Amino acid sequence: MTSVRDTSTTAPSRPAGPSCNGPGCGKPIVHIPGKRPKVYCSDACKKRAKRAIAAALATPETPSLTATGATTESKRDAGFSSKRKSPSTAGQKGCVTPAPRGRDPYTDSEARRTGKPDRRDENFERRDRHQTVSLNEAFKACGYRLTDGVAELLWRPGEATFGKMCRCNNVHICPWCMSRILAVRSSNVQLAADGLADAGYGLHLGTNTLRHFERMAFGTIRKGMRFGLVAVLHDGWAGAYGSAGRRWRKLRDEFGIVGYERAFEDTFGWGSGFHLHWHAMWVTETTFDPDAQERFRDALALAWAESVEAAGGYTVSQTCDRPGCYCEGKGHGFDLRPLNQGEEAQAARYLYKDGDKAKGGTAKIGLELTGQAFKDGQQYGRMGPLELGDAAAAELLRLGQPGPYVEKYREREFGVFQVRKHYRSQNLNRLIKALEIPQDTRTEEQITNDTEGLVAIALIPARIWYQHIARRPGRRLDLIKVAETYGLPGVRRLVESWGLVWGKDVLDPPTPAAPAAPGDLDADQLRFEVMSEEEATFRAARRAANAAREDEIAAALHRFRNPKEPVQVKVSLKKPLRAKPRPAA
Repeated sequence: MTSVRDTSTTAPSRPAGPSCNGPGCGKPIVHIPGKRPKVYCSDACKKRAKRAIAAALATPETPSLTATGATTESKRDAGFSSKRKSPSTAGQKGCVTPAPRGRDPYTDSEARRTGKPDRRDENFERRDRHQTVSLNEAFKACGYRLTDGVAELLWRPGEATFGKMCRCNNVHICPWCMSRILAVRSSNVQLAADGLADAGYGLHLGTNTLRHFERMAFGTIRKGMRFGLVAVLHDGWAGAYGSAGRRWRKLRDEFGIVGYERAFEDTFGWGSGFHLHWHAMWVTETTFDPDAQERFRDALALAWAESVEAAGGYTVSQTCDRPGCYCEGKGHGFDLRPLNQGEEAQAARYLYKDGDKAKGGTAKIGLELTGQAFKDGQQYGRMGPLELGDAAAAELLRLGQPGPYVEKYREREFGVFQVRKHYRSQNLNRLIKALEIPQDTRTEEQITNDTEGLVAIALIPARIWYQHIARRPGRRLDLIKVAETYGLPGVRRLVESWGLVWGKDVLDPPTPAAPAAPGDLDADQLRFEVMSEEEATFRAARRAANAAREDEIAAALHRFRNPKEPVQVKVSLKKPLRAKPRPAA
């Protein structure tokens, strides 16, 4: 049975009168007397409804049983680096993955090949919804604003996108850019962890948290405005593990710490507020026995607790009296678990999940690796950044004005500015290069650039783009999906169904100029080839005369700039002076 996620919001009511029965549409339909009543507002809604009915009637596969009798549920994550660059979300076990709403599985070649749904469409639609709530101008321009006065529809078999479009590259708030960037980074940290483990280095997965309450602000680390939870989180890390501190040098020398890989994560829940924390993969020169591992954990935890208090935060949790708690009585402010062989992939997946939590709470760091059930007393209703954006967009649509979810979303959006989602220490980076572990070194701009290798099949002027496509929900994604499936003929038919004229409103790309054949002469060569002999002689004489006048022009300029200096006559040895004849007496 397909589960429906609850975002604590009510769906907007359908307008009075006949409306479209398409999934998620509900547009009013005008009934013409004497004609057959319409059920759907367009053919697209009719096709989506048919696909939804077919998916509902399909019989799901019978889940297998484990040795304990529990069903083995499929995970929502599908590896680190998929074709569409969507990162996996670790630890989110749930029911069998439902078919995407309004999505033809045969429009995606990767879904056909792997049999697993793709999240590209979900991220595209999420970006459109979150842009209605956001105040970040760069994010609002992502995939919407043109850079050159015209939009290009780029295509190759099975893939399509828009060219000459703004990209925000915001890994904290943009679902589309986030999915692509985090997919590459998660792949990098997985390759690094595997290579370091094979080389004999010790790997330890830790988490650093703060005590937080609903009244506490998210804060910011902007210059001159530093306050709130995010400032305490950064100052606490710098004080505990800053490379210039005496405490860090002592920890590094005592336990042989090579470096660390750190990731930022945050969630939100009513009643407890924002939950900000670090996840870090510590790398040591050797693996530790249980006693050394315990001392390593206690030393890192003590440094973190003292540094957070010095930064102005509440005392972190260092004790716990809950029976059977996974922390073993050492509190929940810091946790460190050794990574055995084969667990590095889980570490990478947890470090770079995109914050899209399953309903029921956030997954804890130790439970992700050990596979245990959620701990007792875990709070429900916590949301990751993307779910908070979904709730804020739904609230704004329902109320028509900002509400509590919108305020929290915008507070977080302001606070994550200049926060580094990912950081790798320099020593660890040098070690990875020395071991020749392969890494994807592309910049964020290069990662989000999905136009490489695609050719333009249509040009959309700015006026048509903003008036008929960008400001009409769903049309951008429809163009891409139709281009991927049917190519240029399908795109032309879809554009004409919107009332646009092909060749006037939407243009064919210009034909590229044919390259010159080998041995052809360029324009200058042709111009000199047809020059007459008289013209060539005249131009040569003029060039010689201009060269001869260089000294004369220089002397004239010198006399003009220095009128008080005496005039010096320059004697040329090439032309001897001739004595003038004296007049007769």
